[in-house]
Formats: sequence, C-alpha cells, structure tokens
Amino acid sequence: MFLEDCKKHFDTECLYELLGVQKDCDGKELKKGYYRQSMRWHPDKSNLGEEEKQTYTTKFQLLNKAYQILSDDERRKIYDETGSVDDEELNEDVLKAWRKIFKKVTKEDIDNFMKTYQGSREQKDELIMHYNKCKGDISKIQEYAIGYESIEDLKAAVDSLIEDGEIEKTKKYETSTTEKKMIAYKRKAEKEASEAENLTNSDADLMALIRGRQKKREEKNDSFLDALAAKYAPSSSKKAKRQ
Repeated sequence: MFLEDCKKHFDTECLYELLGVQKDCDGKELKKGYYRQSMRWHPDKSNLGEEEKQTYTTKFQLLNKAYQILSDDERRKIYDETGSVDDEELNEDVLKAWRKIFKKVTKEDIDNFMKTYQGSREQKDELIMHYNKCKGDISKIQEYAIGYESIEDLKAAVDSLIEDGEIEKTKKYETSTTEKKMIAYKRKAEKEASEAENLTNSDADLMALIRGRQKKREEKNDSFLDALAAKYAPSSSKKAKRQ
C-alpha cells in the first residue's frame, strides 16, 4: 500500500511532510518542495551502488505519486478530508513524468545539487532528525540519510554532531557502531558493489537479480526491490488506503 510504503521509506504517512511543504501550500510551493525532494532521491545520481540505486528508485517513485496526488485539486481535496489515497499503480514511467515537469534539469544539475547539499546545515539538520527518530541506530539511519559516501562517513558525521553537543550519544548508537558491526556493514557494501559490477545491462539479468533478492528478503518484509520490480512490471490496481 502506498501510505504504508511512505511510512516504511520516509517514516511518515503525511504527503505534505514527504514533500517538505505545509498543508496550506499553493501549487508553486508544492512544485518547489517536490523538486527539492526528488533531486535528493533522484536515481540518476552518479556513483550510486546497485543497492543505493534501488533505494533511490523506490523513494523517487513514492515522491512522484505524492506530488501527483497533491497537484490534482480533486485528489488533494479527498486526501485532506479523508486521509485516503488511491493505490492504483502509475502506468507512466516516473522519470518520464518527472522530466515533463522539470524539462531543463540535467544529470549534471542533479550531481551539482548533491554537491551543494553535502556538508550543508540542511544535511546536518536532517541527520539529527534521522538520528533522533532511529534512536541512534546507525543501521537504520543509513536507510534515510543521504549524501554520505560510506557508513564510515556517516558515523564520522554523527560523531561530529555528538562532539559539538548537537545530539547525545545513545546506547543504541554505541551498540550499532561497534568495531565488529562496522566491519559487517563494510563487507555487505563491498558484496553489493561486487554484484553490481557483475551485473549486465540486460533486463533479463536485472530481473533475475531482483527476484533472487526478493526471495531472500520476503521473510523480513523488505519492499525495496518490490518497488523496483514494479517499475518494470506494474502490478494491478489496489484499493484506497486510509491514513
């Protein structure tokens, strides 16, 4: 379900919060919020590993649908009054839909946006927000925080915030950043990078990888790859979900 996926990947079911805007925003402010959020999670960013690209693709799809709902006066009115949204799959490619709105944006623009974002006060504030929501669990924080090259860079950023007194070190942070666990995170990232290098450009190979990972992760209710699979083989319509 759409709202459940929003909660899973963005830790919120509020579409306005998802796009970083106020509930009374006008169309211009809504479009600006969508632009900023989609630039952060655009799957065409350079140097994304296979796992990261799948995560970005999922979040990009969710942002696109949230914008389509709120930019439609009738659908927005229904959402505001009932908290419900339709769960019908979008048939149009989300990247194609995005480019219809922001036609002049290039891949270089996306990378430049990230360069500006990295190290900014905005990135620090968002890291603080994720740290507090995840209670310091770095394995969960890395699912939400963007702009960090590795888990080590993410830990260094958190450590800096702790040293500056902007956040307090939690027990969960200490247990999730032990030497043993940091080594495990690094090995997992290296394994995924190796899989990405061996992946060919054919859709058959991509789908085979998706299905293999889906089978392993179904027991943990992980829907990252389900969302990516939906991009290539959209599922049937679902009923509306109440917020």
